[in-house]
Amino acid sequence: MRRALLLGLICLGAAWLLGHAAAPPPPDTARVALGWRLLADRRLSVGRNFSCLDCHRPGQGYADGKPVATADGINTPTLYGLAERTTFGWFTPEVPSLEAFILRPLDNPREMGPLAEATLDRLRADPEARAAYAAAFPGAGQGITWERTAQALAAAIRTIPSPPTGALTPAAARGQTLFAEVGCGGCHQGATLSSEAYLNTGVSADLSRNGGKARVPSLIGLSQTAPYFHDGSAATLEEVVRFYQRGGNAPGPGVSRGVSPIVITDAELRDLVSYLSSL
Repeated sequence: MRRALLLGLICLGAAWLLGHAAAPPPPDTARVALGWRLLADRRLSVGRNFSCLDCHRPGQGYADGKPVATADGINTPTLYGLAERTTFGWFTPEVPSLEAFILRPLDNPREMGPLAEATLDRLRADPEARAAYAAAFPGAGQGITWERTAQALAAAIRTIPSPPTGALTPAAARGQTLFAEVGCGGCHQGATLSSEAYLNTGVSADLSRNGGKARVPSLIGLSQTAPYFHDGSAATLEEVVRFYQRGGNAPGPGVSRGVSPIVITDAELRDLVSYLSSL
């Protein structure tokens, strides 16, 4: 009897393991896994020549190190901190969500687009891709659509962790205090280190995009994401601080109210750069 009981328990255990090994992962986990797969998949671009991660490179702070990425003249923004953001894109306050924004580069012919069923057909012809979409969107019928592609990409991007930060050096600690004293925190605040507002600081005189008002960027991972500003015109953080030290380009056409010079010494500037580099 004891032998029969032992055999029975072994069989039950084997059945449990087999059943759980065959069970599909939860939809959220599967969706994130699909998103990471798609981030690296060059079949999503019309020319099959680059993927999302070719422009948002993990080793470069999920940016690309270039002043501008395309003929649109826009600097590639980092993907850090997007889980907490409520605004997306340098000049697109009308975009309501990360999912909606992701469709912009996928549709832009100067980036990966335009959106086309022929592009998705490449994935539909791949049994592994079909299975991955089915696991990510169970019971959803036709699994491979642009909407679900954007949802999967967004799910993966939201899992990107912010870079680790260590203890502040004395210089960075002084810079942190200065950051608050000169008012930087008015625009760079909260979990994203951004007010989520759109402002014109006079970086460029081009008012054709959103009246020249660009999204306040996050400061997460700054040391990895040079060059800076929406047009990539500042090569270093020192150049960024000197820009604001002189008051941006105010007064100027369309420059937002409140942009004015900050009075700091060269030593204080170096402290402020040390703090920004630590974020």
